[in-house]
Amino acid sequence: MQQLKLFDFRRDYLFESSNQIAHYYDILKETDDSISYAEHIDPKKGYAIAGMEYEEYIDVKKDRLKGLTYDQIFTYLKNTKKEDRLEKYKALLKYRDIPFEADLFTWNNNDL
Repeated sequence: MQQLKLFDFRRDYLFESSNQIAHYYDILKETDDSISYAEHIDPKKGYAIAGMEYEEYIDVKKDRLKGLTYDQIFTYLKNTKKEDRLEKYKALLKYRDIPFEADLFTWNNNDL
């Protein structure tokens, strides 16, 4: 029997690094109706600041992209310096008059 691919969406890491304190990664991913870019910090056990994990993200609905494609977004982000990605991506979306949602999301991880 052949396995059905129900969720065949892209997911690309633009940056990934770990040290003794945390795991850091930046990811561009798609779902059925949106494309999301997020920068994550996952503190390692014993190093968490009050047990918090962090994700700063930008979500765009696919039906509002006005011709902009996942590949174009990926290339743009890949060619932008890591420390400038969030702000430059927001500026690109604003310039093209594409609505987006952006926020810093934190949550408490009781395992840390």
